[in-house]
Amino acid sequence: MENSRLMQSMPRTPKFEEEKKTDKDKEKEEKERNGKKTELARAQNKKAQEKDMPRFKQGENQIDTATETYELTSELGQGSFGAVFGVTRKSDKRHFAMKCESVNMKRAILPHEAGVLLALNHLKSPHFLEMVDHGIVNNRFLFVVLKLVGMNLWDMRAHLPDKKYTLTTTLRIAEQTLAGLRDLHRVGFLHRDIKPPNFAIGREEDDTYHTVFLLDFGLCRKIAMKGKDLRTPRKECAFRGTTRYAALAAHDNKEQSRKDDIESWWYMIAEMIVFDIPWKQFRGTDRDNVRGMKWRLRADETYFKFLFRKCCYEQMSAILLYLDQLSYSSIPDYDFVYHHLQAAAIVNNCSAKSPPDWDPKSQHYKGPIYKEREPYIVKSLE
Repeated sequence: MENSRLMQSMPRTPKFEEEKKTDKDKEKEEKERNGKKTELARAQNKKAQEKDMPRFKQGENQIDTATETYELTSELGQGSFGAVFGVTRKSDKRHFAMKCESVNMKRAILPHEAGVLLALNHLKSPHFLEMVDHGIVNNRFLFVVLKLVGMNLWDMRAHLPDKKYTLTTTLRIAEQTLAGLRDLHRVGFLHRDIKPPNFAIGREEDDTYHTVFLLDFGLCRKIAMKGKDLRTPRKECAFRGTTRYAALAAHDNKEQSRKDDIESWWYMIAEMIVFDIPWKQFRGTDRDNVRGMKWRLRADETYFKFLFRKCCYEQMSAILLYLDQLSYSSIPDYDFVYHHLQAAAIVNNCSAKSPPDWDPKSQHYKGPIYKEREPYIVKSLE
């Protein structure tokens, strides 16, 4: 009797606690299911790639298109995306890269990339590789033929004596990558995965050794159509990008726009300037902590000043403040950002004639110069 009275007098655990726990369990189960689906899709893609890709090691070393014949000479890389081969065009013995992807991929990326490259071919920007050919082989794989490039910016930094870029080279990289992003936006695309590995330097033999190229358009999204400047934003989007460089909109699962590409660019350049960015320690899956550190840059001026204590505080602060004022529909003032890069170069005595760090033997800089007042909408989109 006493026990029953005691049980009646004890406060009951609120039901919402049980429901909350159940929701967490459901969320965990959903993540596990999605993880298994992703693993299965990757396994299927890998199987398709292995079956369909050019059998270079087994002697399949010639690819014919409608107008040309290419000889496979080397395997430059391979992954879940497909494979990249070094090829020689038989008609003139010129060397190119051939990017291949199975036609049986669950989510085809190469046709999308080809569409971006075709749009960029019309622009004639110095920061993009020309797509010289494309085709399909025996219902096995798609391919595009591109000009060759050198090392990407991430790997190049690791090969430098101090494993970091000088400020002069960093600001030159900032200028060229900003121009590349502006030109991508001009033909109606967002990149959504700005990071050092997605930029590469040119080659000495092509006289582009001082040029920085923007690569990898697999996550690109078309936002501008003919006669229409911007797509209506979706209410919620899956995360797109790389955690270390992702814009706050990506962290918040919001639709990204032009300003977010430039924000990602800002994090990339900030890392080159200060080297040890505070969220460098976190894994790619730890998005909440990285997001928190990026917000701290805005909220704590003392912290911001400490990060940029050696140089560029005023210029980098002004650029970030400007970007945070933009909205989804804003067209960034790329020239405004460029002027702050120029100011940083002048204040820190960076010579415009100095060659980049990866070419110390050169007498002077031989790469492209940022062009101001470029028309935003190209004629093909008017």
